[in-house]
Amino acid sequence: MSTLALLISYFFVVAHAAEAPAAEAPATEEVPRQATILIDSSIIDRAMDVVAEKFSGSAQIQEEISRLANEASSTYEEFKRANDNLESLLVLNAGFRKSISIQEQQIRTLDESIAGVEEVTREIPILMEKMLSSMEQFIEMDYPFHVDERANRIQFARDAIDNPDVSIAEKFRQVLVMYQTETSYGRTIETYPDTITIGGVELDVEIARI
Repeated sequence: MSTLALLISYFFVVAHAAEAPAAEAPATEEVPRQATILIDSSIIDRAMDVVAEKFSGSAQIQEEISRLANEASSTYEEFKRANDNLESLLVLNAGFRKSISIQEQQIRTLDESIAGVEEVTREIPILMEKMLSSMEQFIEMDYPFHVDERANRIQFARDAIDNPDVSIAEKFRQVLVMYQTETSYGRTIETYPDTITIGGVELDVEIARI
């Protein structure tokens, strides 16, 4: 039995004992009496201690409830911030995925272009050799003007083609320069001094190219 219940029982017994003599006296006789109730102070002290402990326990429980409520509120705020960050990261990730997809497409296009360049690079030397051979045949069949200059130009282009230190672009440029120079002869007129041999005799002459 708890101390509080014991205290209540004690009060009940004492009160009942104080009322018992009054019930046994005759109804016509009035005897003045005074009931004295003796209470053990230790019981009251124990009861008060129990009450104090209960109040103290209630206060501790309330503090614990408040602490848990604060923690729950803080956890909820952290969850909201984390959720907002997650949404931002999802949007950012979607942008990155789109950029990566575009870059992958660009890489595939570059790979195809590189493959095409490699094929063209293999074919360019053959093309340049054909161009030089055709130009040599054309000069041999053409009118004999600037013979040495034109022959030197062809040889310069051929030396560039045979040189491994010269890039493909530079080799092809030399061939194009040679073709452009030969083409310009067909659009211009000029006279220039030269020495020719006629009948075993060298003559200084002015040659007109029309």
